[in-house]
Amino acid sequence: MPPTVLITRPKDDAQRLSQELERCVPDLNVLIAPVMQICATPFDLPDMSFDYLLLTSRHAVPAADAFLGLPVYCVGEATRAAAQARGHRVCAAYPDAEALVADLAQHKGKRALHLHGRHTRGNVSARLSSAGLETKSCVVYEQVPRRWSEAERQNIHAQSHLLLPLYSPRSARLAAENLQGFAGDVSLIGLSQACLDGWSGITPVSGICLERPDGQAMVRAIASHLAR
Repeated sequence: MPPTVLITRPKDDAQRLSQELERCVPDLNVLIAPVMQICATPFDLPDMSFDYLLLTSRHAVPAADAFLGLPVYCVGEATRAAAQARGHRVCAAYPDAEALVADLAQHKGKRALHLHGRHTRGNVSARLSSAGLETKSCVVYEQVPRRWSEAERQNIHAQSHLLLPLYSPRSARLAAENLQGFAGDVSLIGLSQACLDGWSGITPVSGICLERPDGQAMVRAIASHLAR
């Protein structure tokens, strides 16, 4: 029997991933049990003008409506699609924050605004400011930890083998905490090595790190694993 895919992403992201997998994997067995929920948070924007808008998650896009017309630089194709759907002019979408910083560090003497969640990695604003692109940081949403319901926990613990995609070190840690006491096998697919390193649960039977950290690479890796 192929493993059950356990998707622990926030609800909307999890449903989108499940639908993508169902289009390419026949007889897919998938469970959705988010370990975080996304909540918009009040924020005050800096009182200054900007040359660029930086969006490193699609969850920050709704907060960017006041900046329509600014050139937008994104991390991830999902963020690009969400920004374009709201009328933004996206100049580039990078596979990760490292690529964004490496490219935009060349834009010295300009000013950028980075909209992001409470928990973020990469020190984007500080690194770009140090490189000469003054970048202001603004938290526009929270990633609130979520415990599984008893029904979710029982359903998950009834599985013999879970295939668990990991999208961040924090979500890996939260998934491991929720899975305490699971007696079956776990296989991990990490968006990055940092995601795998964030796992603190039972020893996995396998752990795969994507060569390219993006959503479509994750879908392909999951489908490939299930086809074995």
